[in-house]
Amino acid sequence: MDADEEVVTAEPVADPSWQETWRSFDVDPLLAEAVVWPETVRYRKLQDLMETAANYGSYITTGKGPDYSIGIFQMKPSFVEDLEKAWMRSGLARQYELWFDTADNATARRIRISRMRKEEWQVIYAGVFVRLLYSSYGSFDKNGERTQDGLETLPIEEQVRLAATAYNRGCVWAAQGYGDLDRLREHAAEKHFHYAVVPSRRTRRYCYATLAWRHYKAILRKRTT
Repeated sequence: MDADEEVVTAEPVADPSWQETWRSFDVDPLLAEAVVWPETVRYRKLQDLMETAANYGSYITTGKGPDYSIGIFQMKPSFVEDLEKAWMRSGLARQYELWFDTADNATARRIRISRMRKEEWQVIYAGVFVRLLYSSYGSFDKNGERTQDGLETLPIEEQVRLAATAYNRGCVWAAQGYGDLDRLREHAAEKHFHYAVVPSRRTRRYCYATLAWRHYKAILRKRTT
């Protein structure tokens, strides 16, 4: 058995409200679940409370801090801040009627951290991430002309793997329709992801993209049995 198969489960983790939220962003719920699923396995509530507290004060007051991953989908404050800013630049806010305050002040940062602590907002941010990913790495060039090499034109396995890679690495957002898929492909086979509370050189590490794809297939098998 491949090491990356050892932590795969055929049980979907998304409840109906998650799926409804992701559909509201025109996102495939199965793909969204697969992308965030490895993080749900690593999530530990007590550790999360400690890391949220560590993030809280310094991030709100200065915009800096330890930048720990928090919440059920293990998002970093810096990742969510970049995500919000990219969303507001993309023009998608008006389409989906979701706006973020991206001002560089304590009020905006306090709201952001407060949202990150709530499961429903982690689900929303996951939907925002996938929708923005398909927009940024979609089949449009910098002049707005349709091309045939966007993320949505690829086989579903590659879509899942590249979306998972972007999530795991904390995607650097390109202009709408002008992301470089080859840059994502360069990292899709890397094995950095682990489940240890305190990792060491002996800690087993996994390919995040492979974990996501295996879970996607497991959901499909579960639905057909």
